[in-house]
Amino acid sequence: MELQPEKPTTSARKRRAAQSASRSEGAKTSIGGLTVPSHPKGLNRSVSRALLLMLDIAHRASPQSFVDLQRQHKVPKATLHNLLLTLEALNFLRRDVETGKYSIGFAALEVAAAAAAGPADLPALLGPILQRLVEENNETCHLGILHRGEEVILKRLDPLEQVVRLASTVGRRHPAHASSGGIASMALTFREEDLAALPDILPQLTENTIKTRDHLRQRLQEVREKGYALDLEEAYIGVRCVAVAVSVPNWPVVHVSFSLPLQRAPVERLRALARPLAGAAREIERILSVTPRA
Repeated sequence: MELQPEKPTTSARKRRAAQSASRSEGAKTSIGGLTVPSHPKGLNRSVSRALLLMLDIAHRASPQSFVDLQRQHKVPKATLHNLLLTLEALNFLRRDVETGKYSIGFAALEVAAAAAAGPADLPALLGPILQRLVEENNETCHLGILHRGEEVILKRLDPLEQVVRLASTVGRRHPAHASSGGIASMALTFREEDLAALPDILPQLTENTIKTRDHLRQRLQEVREKGYALDLEEAYIGVRCVAVAVSVPNWPVVHVSFSLPLQRAPVERLRALARPLAGAAREIERILSVTPRA
C-alpha cells in the first residue's frame, strides 16, 4: 500500500500562513519609541539596515557601542561592521576614537538641516496625525498653536460621515482663555507672572467663558492635574471641545482638539476623547523634538 504524505494540521497551516503574512508585511521594530518596519517588502535590505542604525543612534540619549547596536538590531557582526564602516566613511556617523562609540555625523546633520521646518510647516508635518484621529474617532479635529495670548487654528479636518459639522475656520483666533486648546496650552506655559499681567475681568465670548483671572488660575491647575482641557460652550454656544497641548523647545505650544456639536458631546464623551488626543500629543512631541527648526 502506498503511503500518502501526512497533511499538515490546521494549527500548523495557520502558523505558516501567519509567518508568510509577517514576511510580506515586513517585520516591525521599536526604536526610540517609534515603531518602524525593519525589513519592508520590496526595499533594499542593506539600505534599510543602514537607515535604521542611524535612526536608532539619533534617538538614543548617549552614543552607542558596537555591542549595543548588535544586540539591538541582531545583525551579523561582519555585516554590522561593514555598515558602520560605510556610514562613518561617508560622515553619516561619527566614531569616538577613545570610546569606540557611535553618534550622528555631520552628513546626517546636513540632511536634517535641509529638512528644517517652521510653524508654517506644522499642518503638513502633523497632518497625518490629525487624519488618523478623525478616521478613528469620527469627529472634527483641529491643530492650533498659542501665539501672544491667542489660540490660532492652523488646520482642521472633518469626518466624512458626520452630517452635522462646525463652522470654525482655519486662521481663526480666540483669546486663549476662551477655548480648550488655549487653556490646555496656557496650563503648560503660563507662570504666575503671566497670569498677573492679565486683567482681573477677562473678555467674554459667551456667558460660559471664564470670567476672572482667579477663575482662570483655578482652571489651569485643574488642567495640569487632568492632562486635558474642556470647553463647555465657552467659545461658541452649542459647541463643546476637548484639547491636549504639547510644549517642545524652540516650537510654539501646539494643541490638538476635538470639537463636537452639543447634541453629541456629553462630558463623558469628551473625557473619552481625551485619551486618543493624549496619544497623539506624545507622537507630536516625538516628531517635533527631532525636527530641526528653520
